Amino acid sequence: MRTIGVLPWLSMAAFAVGCSSTSTTPTPDAGGADSGLTFTFAPAGCQYSVPAPATRNYVDYAIDDTSPVDATSGTPQRVRIGLGGAVTAGAPGYADPTSTAAMLWETAAANHAAKVKIGTDPNTLTEVHTGFSYTEPAAGFSPSPTFFHEVHVCGLKPGTTYYYQVGGGPGGSEVWSATQSFTTVPNAGKITVGALGDARDVVGTWQLVQGRMRDASVAMQIVTGDIVDIGSNESFYTQWLDAIWKDPASPGKFITLGQQMMVPIAGNHENDASQFYSNFVMPGDGAYSEQFASFDVGNTHFTMIDDQPISVDPASDASTAILGWADKDLAAANANRAKVPFVVAISHRGLYSTSTHSGNPDVLQVRSKLQPLFDKYAVDLALTGHDHEYERSKPLKAGNPISGDPVVGTGTRYVICAGAGADAYGVGATTAYREIAAAYGKGTPYIGAYSLLTLEGNKLTLTAYGLKASGTQVKDDDVIDTFTLTH
Repeated sequence: MRTIGVLPWLSMAAFAVGCSSTSTTPTPDAGGADSGLTFTFAPAGCQYSVPAPATRNYVDYAIDDTSPVDATSGTPQRVRIGLGGAVTAGAPGYADPTSTAAMLWETAAANHAAKVKIGTDPNTLTEVHTGFSYTEPAAGFSPSPTFFHEVHVCGLKPGTTYYYQVGGGPGGSEVWSATQSFTTVPNAGKITVGALGDARDVVGTWQLVQGRMRDASVAMQIVTGDIVDIGSNESFYTQWLDAIWKDPASPGKFITLGQQMMVPIAGNHENDASQFYSNFVMPGDGAYSEQFASFDVGNTHFTMIDDQPISVDPASDASTAILGWADKDLAAANANRAKVPFVVAISHRGLYSTSTHSGNPDVLQVRSKLQPLFDKYAVDLALTGHDHEYERSKPLKAGNPISGDPVVGTGTRYVICAGAGADAYGVGATTAYREIAAAYGKGTPYIGAYSLLTLEGNKLTLTAYGLKASGTQVKDDDVIDTFTLTH
């Protein structure tokens, strides 16, 4: 947990709030925090707590209260939905996108309003949950502080559409967002997950890809990093998230932000900056919270690995923590295949590529640490970004040396799908280990690329699309690859 300055006004009495209720008069739920040099919030109804991350510089933590909220500077902005929870599979509070959601938003000025009104009818938002607020201080490329508000909601029903508002303040003068909606991840049947990465250069392309996610009604989005160009520049997050929040073509409607759960992992351009972690909610606890996480969606276990520390210093405390956790998580997933047959690893750097970064030392460093784990625990699919193209390998295991060519025939399939806005790279020459590759940009009909994963029964299907600037729906784009794994 992060050490913060003593806040003398934070007495234990300040944390006494009511119990949750579904009556027609909304009542906030119970949260908990300690008021000394550390901060931890325990969302009511959740089996996990949310501590201040030890490696970030956030300040001014406060739980929801009824202090005044200005109607202009306190209006919620860029409301998004993430996922909270623990990161040990099978443990109490383990991240579960079928029953849990975390709402996050910003305001132009500091206030303590951190409430969510939620229900299955847009006209009856009778259930109220409370959370906390905090500040990302001004630093470096972010010359002004940013004011965040976060609420975790547990006990939701799988595959159910919920309507909600965020905000709060004193009774009679509360400030609320517009009503948005989202659908929890189903726990059975056919489930579609969006997979995309590298949006950092052209915000218009990022917006078009998000429109495809809306059209596909994905249950959630997984992002493989490099959402923005400079991860410590808050203005980039403002621009990129604004572009996918309110729909500029349909006033009063939304694209995907706050409408679909989004779980990203950091890329090299985020560079593990505090601003990246303040802008998204991911599962985690401890010193390296949100740098690794996992969760199950239908028939698939997703393991999220931040490879930035590994690429920079594989012997660092961060790398040791990430790799140690990944070993345990993948071991548990491999032992649980009777219930959840597929294992998919998500990170940023493509371990096998024929494009620009194929032989870079940082990529080979990450390969040397991750591929032995993928081989050991029979990971089905490794999904990454970094090289701005689409590329899929044949089934591979590590070669000898691991920095050289892999062994083709059995093992993990490596997919790079990085075209959500980043400038295009060229595709390299065909190799013995590459199954298919497709470029976008100059000389092609496409301005980007994205993928949809379909999870159903004993099958996992990945379909990759070349994004066309003239289209608005998935059907307007070309399928550039599709393959199915079975167990």
